[in-house]
Amino acid sequence: MTVYFSVLLILSFLFVFSSAENCQPIIRQIIYIIAAAILTLVSGLRYMVGTDYRQYTANYSSYLDNFSIFSQPSLSIVAKISSFIYNDYATWFFLMAVITVIPVFVMIIKRNKNVELVILLYVLIGCWHFSFNIVKQSAAATILFCGYNFLKERRFRQWCIVCLVASTFHVSAVLMLPVYFLAGNKIDKKRIIILVAAALIISLSYDKLFYLIAILKKGEGLVSEYSDTLNQSVNILRVIVNCMPVIVYFAFRKVYENIRNDDFLCLLNISILNAVLNIASMGSIYLNRICCYTNIFNILFIPLLFPSLKPEYKKIKPIVMTAYMTVILLYFVFWSYDLYKGSDTVNYYWIFER
Repeated sequence: MTVYFSVLLILSFLFVFSSAENCQPIIRQIIYIIAAAILTLVSGLRYMVGTDYRQYTANYSSYLDNFSIFSQPSLSIVAKISSFIYNDYATWFFLMAVITVIPVFVMIIKRNKNVELVILLYVLIGCWHFSFNIVKQSAAATILFCGYNFLKERRFRQWCIVCLVASTFHVSAVLMLPVYFLAGNKIDKKRIIILVAAALIISLSYDKLFYLIAILKKGEGLVSEYSDTLNQSVNILRVIVNCMPVIVYFAFRKVYENIRNDDFLCLLNISILNAVLNIASMGSIYLNRICCYTNIFNILFIPLLFPSLKPEYKKIKPIVMTAYMTVILLYFVFWSYDLYKGSDTVNYYWIFER
């Protein structure tokens, strides 16, 4: 745990300087680069950290030798590049960390909104350390995250391309195509009814979904139907924490109901979808992993909850601020607990120690 808390402490220390009003833009950019490098190096230079680490090391040869354009080809492309640099699975892990972390930073910095807070949320919300466990899906989630503007600007063709590119890392990313129709720039009862209906269908159709995923993956990497990953329930703390932005929104919905900001409304819809998926898949850790595709968007949505307050609601500012800080605190508690509870993540080893 020392490594993780050190990372959080260093990031917090750096961001105290970068968020200062008198911080020069060039210094701020250098700090962001350092922050990105820290997260990439810790992720990319780990050894036996993450639930699927051993499986990925075993698969490296397969990625290298069995290229197929129809079966997550990006994994093989990364393996080929790794073999040219230094033919070792450690290189593959490092390149996957670069692909997973760096584009997220580029996207966050380009938006130039609450950069420091969004980066800290990227860590606390679990997106960063969860990529230690589900490497392929986390890379796919990064690609989807970088396509956010296509959702906001209602550009369906480009969103389809983003989903297809993401599916070259993990085929399940194609299931995010319908998100385009749910992540519109308005919130209404019809949309919520559709989401609730989808949640009911998912919660009652686990076996059908396992079968669909098996077809998409063509049997590759599908766990046994008796595996704990399929049948074990998700920790309730994870579900509650992932639903917190939506809980805050509906608790103070009158404050936000007249907002016409496309950014806020699009992210709100994605956050509601994320909450629905978390609740619907809470009976299976395996299915719940798909929530990594929607949960990452919460790092953009959470900072908008408080600044969106209209002048006439300033009198309840302390209440909303308390709720806002509670969400951040919950994420910190969840982050600490989620790292501590798993033996595959709590003990960090560097690749140099193998």
